Amino acid sequence: MKTSYIIFAMLGTSVVFSQEYLENQPENPEPGKCYVKCVTPDEYREETIKVESVPRHEVLEVVPAVYKTGTYDIVLKPSSKRYVNVPAVYKTITDTVWLKEPYNKISVNNPRFEVNEKEVEVLAESESWVAGKNDPDCPSINPDDCRIFHYRKYPAVYRSVPVRKILSPASIQKTRIKGNYKLIKRKVEVSPATTKTVTIPAVTQTVSQKVLVSDETTRTKTVPAEFVNITKKILVKKGGMSAWRVVPCTIPKRVGVVPIYYASGSAALTPESKRLIDKHIWSILKEDSTSIVEIGSHTDSQGDVNSNLRLSERRAKAVVDYLGSKGVSSKRLIAVGYGESNLLNDCDDSKKCSDSEHRENRRTEFKVF
Repeated sequence: MKTSYIIFAMLGTSVVFSQEYLENQPENPEPGKCYVKCVTPDEYREETIKVESVPRHEVLEVVPAVYKTGTYDIVLKPSSKRYVNVPAVYKTITDTVWLKEPYNKISVNNPRFEVNEKEVEVLAESESWVAGKNDPDCPSINPDDCRIFHYRKYPAVYRSVPVRKILSPASIQKTRIKGNYKLIKRKVEVSPATTKTVTIPAVTQTVSQKVLVSDETTRTKTVPAEFVNITKKILVKKGGMSAWRVVPCTIPKRVGVVPIYYASGSAALTPESKRLIDKHIWSILKEDSTSIVEIGSHTDSQGDVNSNLRLSERRAKAVVDYLGSKGVSSKRLIAVGYGESNLLNDCDDSKKCSDSEHRENRRTEFKVF
């Protein structure tokens, strides 16, 4: 976020400005008042998109077979007649008695899925002003008055979300399970006796037997769909030059604070930087509710000039976001990115410097109104 500002007081002093400068001044300024102008950031709102990651589907559960146990009398030798002179003639046969009948065992094959990716827009296409080099023909002595801004478009950002698709539905497979049986031998009369008849009682055996009442089967269970929430940022209000804001007419003073340093190419605040901000900046904003702070961030000379300018703006915005998280209104904060324009040493592109020398320029300074 690039924030440039110009402060002037309407005190009746006769000053000659260029036509372009006059066209950009605040409307109806009050005598004796001081004003500041900033480049405001884009405003976004977040919208949650619900994406189905797993569809609603059905799975199968096995219902075991049901048996009934009973007691049965099996005739081992039927009643017969025996004669005194000629006895009866028998032959032996073998019967198969099932102790446990066979059944069909069911195996369940649950559905198989194919994982695909779905592109979801998480950041909408946006546009912004980017500060460039100063106009060399500008008549003003203040370089910030001559800054040239470029209007750029940034493409939308997409995120790949894993989405599962059913390849094959749930199914079953039947396997025949053998039962248990017992072989029982018994005698069958071939011919009866031919003389005096003698009645021979039948011979029986009691057997406990399990009879299949219902075979194994399956029942269907519904599994609800699963969703993931994706946060999408939507541009609500385009940033740009804001209205002029009235500020105190006192000359800005630099707060005596240890410089806040950054890693090369990074805008992240370290724990030590946050401690210094709390001690020297947040304390002032809490004590004086009318104070306004300029947050000026800088980079070293390594890398492209425009990239360094954007990096310095991100560093300034990181401080604004941190103070905002502690309850400081954004109206009291002016974020300025100077890029590599204000080096503290002579480590520019024409000189080879050590990392410690470059590190001295990766800093943020503060001015309080």
